[in-house]
Amino acid sequence: MSQPTHRLTDERLAWLAVRDHFGKVSRKRGVLGVVLLVLGSMRRRSAGGMVNDEQRDAMSDKLGDYAFAVDDAARTLSKDERARLRATGQVPDWFVADVQRRFAELRRR
Repeated sequence: MSQPTHRLTDERLAWLAVRDHFGKVSRKRGVLGVVLLVLGSMRRRSAGGMVNDEQRDAMSDKLGDYAFAVDDAARTLSKDERARLRATGQVPDWFVADVQRRFAELRRR
């Protein structure tokens, strides 16, 4: 059962607005990710088809870092932007780029 939106924090509403987007982004693989996927697939075949927990953990960690970045960015929303988020469930145009920047900073640490 979902909670009424008036009981959710602005940070939670912002996360709900962008969760699907960053879920997709966190599952994307770069060149190294593809190589690791192939190597992991070969290892799974030789180990009897076991799921690669390291890959799942890495994706989960990445999505968690996006969640922290969203929470951080949501704290900077203006009063009008918060009202729009509550009314429409949409974040401002600048929000996703700001989350990406904050995510990159988190990853550099």
